[in-house]
Amino acid sequence: MEEKGVCVYGRKFYGSVTVSEKGQIALPKEAREILDIKQGDKLLVIVRGDKKGLLLIKAEIMDEFFANISEGS
Repeated sequence: MEEKGVCVYGRKFYGSVTVSEKGQIALPKEAREILDIKQGDKLLVIVRGDKKGLLLIKAEIMDEFFANISEGS
């Protein structure tokens, strides 16, 4: 049986956010805790190709990714 709020791709729903007048959002606490997102962390905002969603990823993760790629070349 599938867990409520978890899709077949293993993604989990953590709640909804409201965009403020300044275009800001607050990430749900549980998502911040699981992803170890803390005050001052930089997140990259990537728009899906179909322009129907966003991807947020910690900048340090991308730094590690690119470092690993450059080591392999």
